[in-house]
Formats: sequence, C-alpha cells, structure tokens
Amino acid sequence: MFYPYQATSFLPQFQQQQSIQYVNGRQSAESYQMPANSSVILMDSNTSRFYMKQTDASGLATIRAYDFKEAKEDKAPEYVTKSEFESFKAKLKGDKHESANDARAKQQ
Repeated sequence: MFYPYQATSFLPQFQQQQSIQYVNGRQSAESYQMPANSSVILMDSNTSRFYMKQTDASGLATIRAYDFKEAKEDKAPEYVTKSEFESFKAKLKGDKHESANDARAKQQ
C-alpha cells in the first residue's frame, strides 16, 4: 500500500573540503579560518614547511607541521652475473681442494 503522509528521514551529508593555501609561518596557519568538518594544506611561504589543518564537527581545529626533505634516489642493487658466480664458485672449490691437498701433504 502507498502511504503518502509517511515521514522520510534524511541524514545530512557533510562534504569535506580540501585545498592548498599559502601562509607566512605557524602563527598565520593557526589563525587561518576554516568551516567545520574541513581540512586544508597550508604551505609556508617563508620556509620549506607545510601545515595540515583540520576541523571537526564542532569547529575545533588541529594543526600538524611537516618539513620537506629532498628524496634520495635509492641506488640500484649490484648483482653478480651467473658467469661471475660460476667462476667464483669454481675458485672457491679449487681453494678447498688445494687446502685439502696441502693438509694431506703436511700429514705425510
């Protein structure tokens, strides 16, 4: 059956806003005004630092500071080729045989 007067409930949906703004130091970042339930990245114009500022449903703001650091490229690991490994293995086996022969000669 159709009930035309039945109340339907709607839950409010909050849309989180994100943007990047420029500030001059931490004090400027702390005084940056934001609406409730939002977050912003604040780039410091004076240093290589940025701030992430977020507000909760009541409008209470939290701020975290991060420093930029240059990313170092990882060196590619050095690998031994199969032929190099085989020659190294043969050399080790040869040294073992020579050491065993030397030990036998000393015993005799």
